Amino acid sequence: MSEYILFVLGVLLGGIASWGISHLYYQKSTGDLRVEMARLEERLKVRRTIDFFEEQLSLSTWTKCIFNNREVWIADSDNALQIEQGDQKGKFSEPWTEVYPNPYSYSYPIYLKINNVIIKQLTFISVDGGRIFVPLPEIDVSSAGNREFFWELNALNLKVCKVIGSFYIYGNLEGVARMSRIYLR
Repeated sequence: MSEYILFVLGVLLGGIASWGISHLYYQKSTGDLRVEMARLEERLKVRRTIDFFEEQLSLSTWTKCIFNNREVWIADSDNALQIEQGDQKGKFSEPWTEVYPNPYSYSYPIYLKINNVIIKQLTFISVDGGRIFVPLPEIDVSSAGNREFFWELNALNLKVCKVIGSFYIYGNLEGVARMSRIYLR
């Protein structure tokens, strides 16, 4: 009979010890899990901002794809980041577009997307019959009333242009700027 009591007592003590150890590990892992989840959530918040998108324009390589007859560039570092060219909005004419052999120019919306949600819309211009694709320049008006076209070198639209722009025989944005008489600031 005493062996039976010792056996039951041993099972009870072993069960209580096992439960105590399991409970302590459960408490510790729950706390660690909460800390890790909070850290990951914070990282995801950073990835949902225009600042993160702008940073990835310079840091990531981008792959051009065609989806539903639309050109889409996807960041290789994070496929949730996309640049999509919208449908042609209409004819466009400014003095800087009229210096090319082909007089036809059109405006296009460019959508910056994170997880397929538009976070920013830019306007790009297709110039010289589609051989050149650059952002719409900004305009300064001098005191004499003359208009000057310019691109801000550190602006978001020029960073996007480095990914999706086309420059034809002019090689780069600087070549197009020279030909179009657009200032770079």
